[in-house]
Amino acid sequence: MNLDLKSENELRQIDIVKIYNNKKCLIVDDFPEIRGSLTRTLRTFGVNSVDTAANGEEAIRACSFKKYDIVLCDYNLGAGKDGQQILEEVRYLRVLLMTSLFVMITGESSREMVLGALECQPDDYITKPYTQQSLRVRLNKAIVRHETLLPIKKFISDGDYRAALDTCNQMIADNSRYAGDCLKIKGQLHFLLKQLKEAQKLYESVLGKKPLVWAKLGMGKTQLALGNYDSAEEILNSIIEEDERYVEAHDLLAEVHKERKDFAAAQRATENATRVSPKSVLRHRQLAELAEQNNDDEIALKSHQNAIKWGFNSCHESEQDYFNYARKVSEVVQGDNSNNAKTLTRQGHNFLDRARKRFADRPEIAVQAQLVEIQLHLGSGEQKKAEAAVEKAREMYNDLATPPVETSLEMARTLHAMNNEDEARELLTQLAARHENDPDILQMIDGITGEPISDKGKVVATKLTKAGIEHYETKNFAEAIDVFLEALANYPKHIGLNLNLIQAILADTEANGFSERYEKLCRRSLRAVGTVGPEHKQHKRYAFLYRQLGKHYPNVT
Repeated sequence: MNLDLKSENELRQIDIVKIYNNKKCLIVDDFPEIRGSLTRTLRTFGVNSVDTAANGEEAIRACSFKKYDIVLCDYNLGAGKDGQQILEEVRYLRVLLMTSLFVMITGESSREMVLGALECQPDDYITKPYTQQSLRVRLNKAIVRHETLLPIKKFISDGDYRAALDTCNQMIADNSRYAGDCLKIKGQLHFLLKQLKEAQKLYESVLGKKPLVWAKLGMGKTQLALGNYDSAEEILNSIIEEDERYVEAHDLLAEVHKERKDFAAAQRATENATRVSPKSVLRHRQLAELAEQNNDDEIALKSHQNAIKWGFNSCHESEQDYFNYARKVSEVVQGDNSNNAKTLTRQGHNFLDRARKRFADRPEIAVQAQLVEIQLHLGSGEQKKAEAAVEKAREMYNDLATPPVETSLEMARTLHAMNNEDEARELLTQLAARHENDPDILQMIDGITGEPISDKGKVVATKLTKAGIEHYETKNFAEAIDVFLEALANYPKHIGLNLNLIQAILADTEANGFSERYEKLCRRSLRAVGTVGPEHKQHKRYAFLYRQLGKHYPNVT
C-alpha cells in the first residue's frame, strides 16, 4: 500500500481503517473512565487490539511483554511516573522503538512540562479538551505520516543506516509530501555514518532556501564535529537569539566551549539549558561536573540536589546522586560553623537516610551511606562520631561478598579522609589492577588520594605540572593558575598540584593585588590537601605557603 501517492481523503476512506485494524494499542491514564472512553473511541476507528495501563509501572511492564504500535499516554498520571518519564524509560529500555507511535495527551501547559516533553520527542501531542472527531483528525495525520516513514524507521532501528539513507533519497526523488521529514532524517543519518561533509552540504542546501531551525541545529552539530568551533558557536548563538527555548542549541554550545577548554562558558551554557528545561537528570549531573571543574560549590550542590529531585521516578535515578550531594557538603562545611553550614550538614544526613530507605534492598548502598556519613562527620568537625562509625563501616564493608566499585571507591575516600593514606592507596592500587582497561574508573581512582595511582594519571599530572611551572617561571601567573586548575579537575587531592596553585596565586596576588576568586580557590585547595603533617615530604613547603596565605588571604587560614 503506497500511502504517499493517495490523497488524504482517499486515505481516510480506504486505508485508515485497515491501518488501525492491524495495530496493537496501549492507553495509559490514571482515570478508569478515560481509559474506557479512549478504548471505545479507538475501536470505532477500527482498532481491534487495545490494552490499558493505570500508571507508569503498568505501562512499562506492558511494553516489556508486548510490542505496541501505538501508545496514547496522558502526561499527568498523579503519583508516580508522568508521561514524559514513561516515554523516556521505554525508549531507554528499548521496549518501545521509533517504529512505534507515542502520542502524549495533556492538559498541562506549564513551561517545564512542554519543554521537557519536547526533549523526549513524542511523535505527537493531543491537548485537552478534545472531541472524538478532533482526536480522529489528529491521530489520522500522525499515523499516516508514521506509516509512510516506517520503512526508514525500521532500517534505523535495525542499525542499517545506509539502507535508511537510500530510502530517504528515493522518497525525496519521488517528491513525497514528507520530503521535508526525509531531509531532516537524512542529515541525521549522514552524521551517524560520519559523513560530515555530506551533512554539511545538505544543511547548506536547506538553509540556502529557508532558515529552518532543525537545519541550523544540524549545521551547528556538524561544524562542532568538524572542529570548526567559531562557525558552530555563531550558528548556535543565532538560534538562541531567535528563541532561547531550543535547549539542544545550549547543549551544543556547551560542547563547543568544552572543546576549547573554556569550562566557565560551558557551565553558563549548561545552566541556561537547565533553566529552559529543568527536568533532565543527566544535564544536572553534567552541570555538577562542570561546577566542580570551575570550583563553583554553590552550583555543584544545587545541581546534585536537582539530580535527586528530578531523578525520582526516572529511569536515570541513581543512588550516587544522594552520595554526591552529601560528599560535597562534607567538603564545603569544613571549618565553617555558620548556621548555613549546619543546615547543609543536616540536609546531607537527610539525603543519606533517604538513600538507605529508597534502596533498602541493596546492602551495598547501606555500606556506602555509612562511609559517606563518616566523611560528613569529619567535614563538620565531629571527629569522635566519625571514629565511632569507622569500625561499623569496616564490618559492613567486609560482609559484602563482592563490593561494587562505587562502594570500594567510597571506602578509599573515607580512609583518605581519616588520614589512613597507606591503606587507601593499597585498596586503590588493587582496584586499579582489576580495572586497568577502564579509563573512567582509573580517573576516579586517581582523583581520590594525594597522588595519581595509574601510569597514565602520573604521566598527565607530571606533564601539566611541568607546563604550569614553566608559566610560573616566566611570570605568566594567570596562565600557570589555569594549567594547575585544569590538572586539579582530574586530580583534586594532589598535594603538589594544590600547593603549586596556591604558590601561583600568591605570586599573582603580590603582583596584582587581592582577588576574591583566588581566595575561594586557596580555601578549596587547603580543604583538598587536609593536614600535611611533619612526616610528609611537602610539609615544609606547605607550612611556608600557609604563613604566606595568612598575610594575603587571612580569612582562608
